[in-house]
Amino acid sequence: MLFPRINLEKELHNVKRRQAAAFDQALQVLEQSANRDRYVLQRLQSSATEEETTSLIAPDAENVFTLEQIKTICIRYRLRFLDSKYFKSEYPYEAVLRINEFERQTGNKIEHFKIVAPDQLFNLENINKDPLLFADLGNDRFYLLHKWGNDLAWYKRMLAWPLQSFTNYFVALWAVCFLGSFMLPSSILHVFNAESEVYLRIWFTIHLFIGLMGTTLWLGLSYDKSFSNLNWNLKYYNY
Repeated sequence: MLFPRINLEKELHNVKRRQAAAFDQALQVLEQSANRDRYVLQRLQSSATEEETTSLIAPDAENVFTLEQIKTICIRYRLRFLDSKYFKSEYPYEAVLRINEFERQTGNKIEHFKIVAPDQLFNLENINKDPLLFADLGNDRFYLLHKWGNDLAWYKRMLAWPLQSFTNYFVALWAVCFLGSFMLPSSILHVFNAESEVYLRIWFTIHLFIGLMGTTLWLGLSYDKSFSNLNWNLKYYNY
C-alpha cells in the first residue's frame, strides 16, 4: 500500500518511549545537579586548610577583599572570620548556586571556604547573625560568594566599639564614669562650695571607674569574653 495503516498500539508505545526518554534525561540532569550540590555542601562542612589551598583567579575584582579589610569589619562589628567547617547554621541554597556559578566561570574548584559571622553561629572549641561566605583565593585574598540573613542594626557598631580593644574599653569606661559622676544633681552631694563639689565628683569618678573596671573584667573572665582584635579569627570561644 502506498500509505500504510496506522497501528494505534505502536503509536502509543512510541509516545511512551519518547516521554520516558525525555523524563530519564531530565532525571539524569537533576541527579547530576543534586550530586554537585551535595559535593559543595561536603566541601563547606570539611573545608581544606590554608596550606592545602591553591591560588584561584576571581571572575571580577569588585568582590575581592584583602585579609586586612575583613579584619577591620570583624573588629568593628565584633564578628568572627573562620573556616566554614565551624559554621553550625544551615547554608541557603543560593550560596550553593553561587559556588557552582563561581566554579563554572573560573573552571576551578574551591577547596577552602571562610565565613564572617557572629560567634554564636559557629561551633567554637574550648582552649582549656549575618554571615558572609568567602572563597579563599590565596595570598590573603578572598572572594565574596554570598551574603544572607538580615543587615546589622544601625547601633551594632556603637555597642561593639568598647569591645573592639582594651584601649576602646578603657576610654569608654572612663567616659561612662565621668558622665555618671558629673550628671549627679548637686542637691544630693551636700557640699558648700563649687570647688568641693568638683573634687567630690572627681573622687566619685575615680572610685566608680575602679569598681566598674573590676566588675566588668571579672564578668568578662567568668563568661569567657575577649576583645575583638584578639579573637576575630580564632576558633576558640574562651581566648
